[in-house]
Amino acid sequence: MEIKTNNIDRREIIEGLKIYNYFILNSLSNFEEKVLSIQKFNEMLIAIRQNKLPLLLLKIQNKVVGIAFVNKFREKSGYRFTFEHSIYISPNNTNQGLGSLLLRKLINECKKNKKIKNLIAVIGGSDNIASIKIHEKNGFKHIGTLKKIGFKKNKWIDSVYMQKKL
Repeated sequence: MEIKTNNIDRREIIEGLKIYNYFILNSLSNFEEKVLSIQKFNEMLIAIRQNKLPLLLLKIQNKVVGIAFVNKFREKSGYRFTFEHSIYISPNNTNQGLGSLLLRKLINECKKNKKIKNLIAVIGGSDNIASIKIHEKNGFKHIGTLKKIGFKKNKWIDSVYMQKKL
């Protein structure tokens, strides 16, 4: 098992995009409704790198099975020390503790960045118990739920907000 933080090649980006797009198409945890093109995904990753924010790929036997990254929480300057993170594990590799492993590594990377003071998890769906438990296990506190805030696949979806102060 390997967690990569730099020197991510095009093949790895494409594998990460496949995982990300899987959750767009097959779940309510990602509020995007249309899959991202390689160009849009790459632009997002470039912006993350330019802002010196963590980007991690989890590989097992040279295959990407997870992706995690941190991005701005909001654009307004008052939020400059607060960041939102995302973690996606390949559907073939769930229930193995990999999400928690990747989250712990992401937290450690965030602690190295002096401008990151707060991490926010925006979890799609009050019923996304696995994600809620992973965050609780890693020191996140439930700070609120926005009821029926998202709409996808003809369903209203809650957003659960969890926070970890670094």
